[in-house]
Amino acid sequence: IDIDWQTATVADLPGPDGDVSFAEAMIAANNTPGHDIIEFAIPESKWQLQWLYPGYAVVYAWNTYFWNASESVTLDGSTQEAFTGDRHPGDAELRFYGGAVSVSGGNSTFTGVHGGEVNIGGSNNLVHGNTGGIHISLFGGSGTEIRNNVAGTIKIDRSSNNTVTGNIAQRVRIWGAAAAGMPGDGNVVGGPSLADRNFIVGYGTTNSEGLPAGHAVQLASVTNTVIENNWIGTTADGLAQGNTFCTMGIGFQGENTNTVVRNNRIAGILGQGRGPHHAGQVFGRAIMISGSGSGIHITGNTIGLDANDEPLLGSVTGIEVGTWAFTGVTDIQITGNTVAGNLFNGISIGRDVVQARVSANRVFANAALGIDLVPSGYGYGVTPNDALDADTGGNGLQNVPVLAGATSDGTQTGVNGTLHSSPASDFVLEFFASPSCNPSGFGEGELFLGSTTVTTDASGDAPFDVVLPSGVEAGWAVTATATLEPLGATSEFSACLAVTAGTVTDVTVREQPPRVRLLGASPNPFNPRTVLAFELPRPGHAQLDIFDLSGRHVKTLVDAPRGAGRHFETWDGHDDAGRTVGSGVYVYRLRALGYVEARKVTLLK
Repeated sequence: IDIDWQTATVADLPGPDGDVSFAEAMIAANNTPGHDIIEFAIPESKWQLQWLYPGYAVVYAWNTYFWNASESVTLDGSTQEAFTGDRHPGDAELRFYGGAVSVSGGNSTFTGVHGGEVNIGGSNNLVHGNTGGIHISLFGGSGTEIRNNVAGTIKIDRSSNNTVTGNIAQRVRIWGAAAAGMPGDGNVVGGPSLADRNFIVGYGTTNSEGLPAGHAVQLASVTNTVIENNWIGTTADGLAQGNTFCTMGIGFQGENTNTVVRNNRIAGILGQGRGPHHAGQVFGRAIMISGSGSGIHITGNTIGLDANDEPLLGSVTGIEVGTWAFTGVTDIQITGNTVAGNLFNGISIGRDVVQARVSANRVFANAALGIDLVPSGYGYGVTPNDALDADTGGNGLQNVPVLAGATSDGTQTGVNGTLHSSPASDFVLEFFASPSCNPSGFGEGELFLGSTTVTTDASGDAPFDVVLPSGVEAGWAVTATATLEPLGATSEFSACLAVTAGTVTDVTVREQPPRVRLLGASPNPFNPRTVLAFELPRPGHAQLDIFDLSGRHVKTLVDAPRGAGRHFETWDGHDDAGRTVGSGVYVYRLRALGYVEARKVTLLK
């Protein structure tokens, strides 16, 4: 540096030695008003560390204090390739060594650099076209786009509304700090189009005992995150494991709210243990939900399948919800996924999980159970039904349907049986078929056949006889699940029943015309809170009120327009003034679209 680092501007370049070093360029950019562009034309005679990085234009400094752009700047390393040629096809030709480059002024671009580390600050930046496993860290601000890089870790820390698209990376970490008012909101990894897809191959190491650990995608205390259409855990061709030590595909920790994990391929998450203590052991979960928060929706993903849709790249467990790491997350939806080829369970629901809705998934070729609800005393395996479904554990150890008959004519399938569970409660029953039964005798579900709804009587019983609009071959195994409504707590798969060929006598699937429905409270009795649900066939104004048995108004939960579909409202046992009400029986009443219905709920203290 032979310019005044405090005052020199672009007009002062070059200094007395006739050269412009990278540090001098950054100093001048910081001291010159407006947006500057830094380009590179470093002659080969000035390249450093050629014994370590032969053929790359290496910028090295033992003190990188001045490698920090505090003003808006474009740092364009691709200009070095224009100067000295493309010596490494597919790689950028410029690299930095000695420390991280920082670009913190906002409205900046960082491109054309191979390897190393860059720290990005401010808002509305673009980081693209970098190679060599560069580590990209983004702190604060919002609106930055990170695309088309070959990266190591892409870290988004307390920064909002950023997009990560088209990258090949080892891992993506998104961290928030809600307590500090910087939750990390609205970040998107991937997107709906092929060009948006990231290939996140996984990261992992082993400790001194040979125990592997590492994430591909890590979410910690963030809100409104979307992870969509990525390939996670595999090589870029989707046919092999990406990292042999990675043990977590997508991991949740801290308090995460409103997360959508949609249409991703997650496979190859199977960390390989080493000596001295873990040789021959494997560890891995494609998705692990822990911590707290609400609104985690996992939908449309393929888990454990390679790019040919063969179940050859499973983990130990496909989706694990709070089994070994406690979770207090509510509104967990696991819908429309394919979960296959895992060495243990397809889906595990931990003992402290109150609600995880598991619906319309394809679950097959897993070595243990398709869905396993873990009891309060831990332990895995088939959970037997119990009288009035009074036991506790994952999803309340919801009882399974008992199938009595299954017949198919190749076009439709008729299934009948009974559900015994909590009295006077609503349930959605879903039915599945597979070429053969799980070795446990309790099924998985390779083909989703359809669903029906039932309400148990005062004894907890609900018979069903349903015709489903899908046919299966004779000899296939039919199984079913039950989901308690409106809570959304799903059972394990029921015992299998072989399908027989025959005429399905009721060939018309009778559906009730859509109407306003007030559903049962869950839990009921409750303490400290319960969920009340209702359905509207079309948009309209809805009013949901709580009354005591004397008719005194206690609380208005809803008095506003609502869209068509199912709606959930939580009552925490307080009145409109915020006071705690006493134990007793209360009435909740719905008025909507000219319809009025009331039900009872009991608060116990």
